[in-house]
Amino acid sequence: MNTISDRLKKILSYYGLTAAQFAQELGIQKSSISHILSGRNKPSFQFLTKLAKRFPEINLKWFITGEGTMLVEDKFRTDACFEPEAQKKSKIEVLPQNEVSANSIQKKLTVSQTASQEVENIIMVYDNDTFKILKKSIQ
Repeated sequence: MNTISDRLKKILSYYGLTAAQFAQELGIQKSSISHILSGRNKPSFQFLTKLAKRFPEINLKWFITGEGTMLVEDKFRTDACFEPEAQKKSKIEVLPQNEVSANSIQKKLTVSQTASQEVENIIMVYDNDTFKILKKSIQ
């Protein structure tokens, strides 16, 4: 799989979707998919965000660079990442904006971790396609 176009074709084939159906799933224009498939355009940040939200099992590193496998490997999954939305919401406590920090989020999220795993960064993507990176503070 050399190009993003090739990788997008593989995703469409994997899910048995046409370009129009895939565009509908992501909530984007059909022409956006057509332009990526033709090689005219590269995927936008908005496209990647919507792909990640709708198809969390797709490995974005593979999609962008061609490195790795199409699907997220089990070693990268956590129970919290792949639960139905209703269950996920019950485990996450929303903090007021002025209290949000990497340390407080690390304490609030219930994610299966081994003793050697620590959260280094948290990337929060908002529905207006902006994002914030929270970095672990060293104390």
